[in-house]
Amino acid sequence: MEARLLRVDEWLFRTTHLPTIVQRTPRGLLELFELAYLFAYPFVPGALGLLYATGFARETDRFCTAVLTAGFVCYGALPWLQTRPPRALEPTNPLGDRPLTLRRLNLRVLSHGSIQVNTLPRGHAATALAAALVTGELLPGTFPLLLAAALAIAVATVLGRYHYSVDTLLGLAVGVGGWFVSRVVP
Repeated sequence: MEARLLRVDEWLFRTTHLPTIVQRTPRGLLELFELAYLFAYPFVPGALGLLYATGFARETDRFCTAVLTAGFVCYGALPWLQTRPPRALEPTNPLGDRPLTLRRLNLRVLSHGSIQVNTLPRGHAATALAAALVTGELLPGTFPLLLAAALAIAVATVLGRYHYSVDTLLGLAVGVGGWFVSRVVP
C-alpha cells in the first residue's frame, strides 16, 4: 500500500512540477506551512474555545459530533490501515531539504510524541476541516481564516512529507462528511 501511495505522490509531483515550485518558494512561506502543520494539534481545541468565547457554547454538541465523527473514522481505521510516513521511506525529500526552523521543531515533536504511523484517511486534516466548517458556519466572519488554516494544515502534510496526498485528500473528504453529519443528526 505504501508503494502505491508513493507512486501517486510521485505522479502528482511530476505532473504539477511541485518540487521545482517548492525550491523557488520563499523560505518564509514554507515556514508558514510548517507552522500550520504544528498548529494541527491545537486547532480543534482552539476552534471550540472560539465558540465558547463568542457565546456559542450551546453548539458544543454539534461541534463535537462533526469533529468526533471525522476523528473516529480516521483513527478507528488505524489498526487496519497503517502506513509509515513518506519521509521515512523516501531516500531524499523530493521537495528538497530546505533548512527550515519550524520543520526541525515539527520533526522533534513527531519523534517524541508520535506513534510513527499514519492514519488513512488523515486524522488531523479531517478534524481540522470539520472544526473549521462548523465554527465558520456559526461565526461566518471567521470562516475564510479557519478554512484557510485547515487547508494550510492539509497542504503542509504533503509538502513536508508527513503524509501522502491520498490520505490527506481522503481526510478532507471525511472532514466534510463529519460536518454534514453534524447538520443532520439532532
